[in-house]
Amino acid sequence: MFFKKYKNSIFIILFILNFLKAYSFRLDNLSFNERIDTNEGGYREFYLTNDSLIRKRYKMNVISGSKNDGAKYVEVFPKVITINPKSKGIVKVFVKAPKETPKGEYDFKLQFQPINIPTLAQNTQGKIEGTSHIMVAPILQMQAYVGEVDFTKHLKLENIKVLNNENGGISVKSLLSNTSYASIDFGAEAYGKNNFLYESVYVADLPGNTKNLEVTLHFPKIKNTRDLRKIIFYRTPSNTRKVIKEIEILQ
Repeated sequence: MFFKKYKNSIFIILFILNFLKAYSFRLDNLSFNERIDTNEGGYREFYLTNDSLIRKRYKMNVISGSKNDGAKYVEVFPKVITINPKSKGIVKVFVKAPKETPKGEYDFKLQFQPINIPTLAQNTQGKIEGTSHIMVAPILQMQAYVGEVDFTKHLKLENIKVLNNENGGISVKSLLSNTSYASIDFGAEAYGKNNFLYESVYVADLPGNTKNLEVTLHFPKIKNTRDLRKIIFYRTPSNTRKVIKEIEILQ
């Protein structure tokens, strides 16, 4: 049911990931998911990595969304970014909606439009000539929301089963729901006795109104199911850790 509902989005994300890998372009974040009607607005940083041996340049374009359009509230800095070979650059996205904006989820698209940087190359006859490349501009779908959402109440992890894995570690199988109208991306930290942190894993970019999504979290560093005492859902937008929900594991 979940796959059918979000099939097109899943295929688009897989295409983007394959494209980014093929063109030596890596982006460590594919989501926005911030509240945008506060005094500060919503803010998130996107880190672009150039894995190639040539300098890359991109123009950042904001494109209108498909539902509640939030593009008119978006500012991006810098407008043009140049990334040297084997280096990383930062794109800052700031979204602020007026106070009177109706409650709900808003979307916009962020396009990374490559700008050709001419280079010189030597042909087989030894002549120096200018070269260029055919480039495609990836577009990422972004979500933001207006109105207060208490994810501690809307994120639910139910029917929890903690199992030992045959190849080591443990798995946590459960049903995950987001009963709010807003999308959220988050990870999970696994804790043992005396708040000992074993490890953390990425969970999902979970759309609003998602009910009973089957998820399996793998924690290879935990040797026995009895060692898991709690799971903390957290987010790290712009490298700032925010705890969303704490779940005690009763066994």
